[in-house]
Parts: sequence; structure tokens; C-alpha cells
Amino acid sequence: MSPHVAETENETDSKHVSGAVWFDDKPLPVTVRGAADDFPVESLIELVVEQCAETAFTSHAHDEKFLARLHASVSQNAYALRDVLAGRLALDDVALDRVLFFATVQAQLRIPQKSMQRSYRVSFFIQWEMWTRHLREWMARTDVSPTETVEALSQLTRLILSYQDYVASQVAETYTRDYEALNRSRAHVRKSLIRDVLRGEGDSLSAADLAILAYPLDAHHVAVLLPTMPEGAAAQLADGLRSATHAHQSLLCPLTLSSTAIWLCRLEPWRAPALDRISAVLDEVGAAASVSNPGVGMAGFRDALKQAEDAERVRAAWGPRNAPPVIRYADAGLEILLLQDDALARDFVNAELGPLAQDSAEAARLRETLEASFRFGSHVAAAEHMQLHEHTVRNRLHKAEELLGHSLQERRTELQVAVRLVRLLADDGPE
Repeated sequence: MSPHVAETENETDSKHVSGAVWFDDKPLPVTVRGAADDFPVESLIELVVEQCAETAFTSHAHDEKFLARLHASVSQNAYALRDVLAGRLALDDVALDRVLFFATVQAQLRIPQKSMQRSYRVSFFIQWEMWTRHLREWMARTDVSPTETVEALSQLTRLILSYQDYVASQVAETYTRDYEALNRSRAHVRKSLIRDVLRGEGDSLSAADLAILAYPLDAHHVAVLLPTMPEGAAAQLADGLRSATHAHQSLLCPLTLSSTAIWLCRLEPWRAPALDRISAVLDEVGAAASVSNPGVGMAGFRDALKQAEDAERVRAAWGPRNAPPVIRYADAGLEILLLQDDALARDFVNAELGPLAQDSAEAARLRETLEASFRFGSHVAAAEHMQLHEHTVRNRLHKAEELLGHSLQERRTELQVAVRLVRLLADDGPE
């Protein structure tokens, strides 16, 4: 049994640590410990995770694996603090394996220590606020005396601050140790150098830095962004891409815990057959990917990743049900351009398509037929592609003209653009 279980509200057992920092690990007074049993821990966890993601980890707020590890860390802290407050668990017996593992994850992702510290300040402020409100309401319902109320709230504050100090000091030690170890790792030095280049600091790289990078930045680059593939699997894929395209070298950089960027370079300009082989390899392994146009030199290295990221945003707008597995920047340039302003794009679609922009099965069929007709140039070719009778295609196009109120040839270019763009602006969004 924990020594805390036998403690009473009259006991005092403060500890002195770090020379000048005092903390108190006594649980709540016996008369109010029952408040811990109906505290809404799950609601607390969800609020802390949401606020930490928004205020401290904005760059990883949409990384599901990162958020899962954050949730595990917050959960372990929240339940442990509840048990310490209730006297069921001594502070020295608190398990911190998930909490410390999350510190290691932050070190691996090179998340600044100030962001980690901010997350703990946000977390424990929220916990103090919710626990204080909960305890006041519980004591009001149970007719606890004003003196006991003040004592309980005071002890609650001391223990939460003590718990924060106890946890944060171990987290900081783990983060610092792992961060320094990673700094000594050649692989992580390479990742730091890549980030320097992406920030525009590549001109300051020394000959030793370039040797560690082992990738010629003055070559011709193509970037492949893999939104759902972690670094380990991406490394194997990079070897296959390099071999298939006869690339001179490849380079990897994890963007999140579950996404990776690959650069492939050639000493001579990329040709269409080699670019087609990139898509063929990605299709063969069933990988979701966005592929940039070729770029040359250090600026091309940076631009390639930006293009792949822009193409990936088109995937998000299309949604997984409609987006092709591999999106090439060259094929999605129009969508990327038009999605710079969602409101303007929607106004354009509504103005050009009118009733054909509606979210209905009939409008979708007419848009599909219209797009096929523009692409293949004839009713016969469109009908063959869609596996429909020629008269069916002709009737649909006639119906589209009636709804538009003008000939399909009158604003052919605008209609082609609007039909492509409407897929990105579906009201139901990606699924």
C-alpha cells in the first residue's frame, strides 16, 4: 500500500530539491479525496491535446501518429495526477514511460525545447483550472467548511505544481540527452543540413557538410512526397526509384512521423521517359505520392519540395476517394493555380457552370460527359471512353447546353477549367 493512503490532512511532509525549490507531494485532505473519483479525466485529456497541438505543435497538428503519441503522454500524466491527488499513488511511483517516449519523439523531430516547455505550461494550467473548478463544485455539494475548502484548494495547487516539476525535469533530461545523441548521429546531421538548405541557408555549407550530405545540390532534382509513408519504408522505395530512373543519387528527409520526402538527382536534365518511370514505380508499389517538376541547383532542390507539397494539397482537396494515387505537379498545375483563392475559385465555377455546379447525381453525370467530350474531341471517342452509346453522350451534351443557356463552344476554355476545378470544391469535402 502506498504510504500516502494512510496520510491525513494534518500531516506535513515537504521535500527540498534542487537547492532552492520546494515541493509538496501530499495528496488532498482525506475529507475531499472522494472528488477525484468523478473527475472528468477523458474530457481533460481531449482539451489538453487540442490546446497543445494548436499552441505548441502547430507544425504537427495534422500528423496522426504524432497526435497519438501526444495523446498517450497526456493520458498517462492526467491519470497519474488523479491517483496522486487521491492518495492512491506516491509521486515517486508514477510511471512515465509514455511521457518520456514522447520527449524522445520530440527530440527526433527536432521540435524546439521551448515548444515542449510551452506544451507543459499549457497542459498543467488547464489541469489546474479544471481540477480547481471541479473541487470547488464538489465541496459545495458536500457542505465542506470554508476552512477545509481553502486548505484543499491550497494543497491541490501545491501538488499540481510539484507534479509538474517532477515530470518536467525528467522530460527535459530525456529530451536533452536524446537531442544531443542525435546531434552526434551522422544521419541526423544530414537531416539538419537538409533543413538548412530548405530554409535558404545552403550557401553556408562547408566542404565537410557537403560530404556528410552526400548529395550534389548543383544537379537536376525531382522531389517525391510520400504523405503516408514513414522513413524506413521510404528508404527502400528510394532505392527502387533510383535504380529505375538511373538517378545519380537519392536523398531522404522525414517531414513528419508518417510522411517522407525523397529527392532524386541526375547530372544531366531529366527526360520524359525517366519521369514516367517514377510514376510507374510508385503505381507498381501502390504508394500515394506527389511528384514535382524537375529543378536545377539549390533553388531547384527547394522548389521541387514546394511543388510536391502544392500537389499534395490538391490531393487533400480532391479527397482520397477521387484523387489518383500519384499526382504530378505538371498535371495539377491548373488546380494549384486556381486554388490559391478558394472563394474566387468557387465564384468562377458557379458563374461558368450554373446548374451544372450542383452537388447532384445528374449534374455530376453531365460534367463527366462534358469533360470527356472536351478531352477526346468527339462524341464517338467520348462515348467509347465512357462505355456509353453515342446517342446517350449526344443527349447529355444537349442537356448541358440547355442548362448553361449557351453553346458548349461559346466558352469552351472556361468550361474546361470549371469542370476540372469543381471536383476540388465539393461541399462534402474529402472523405
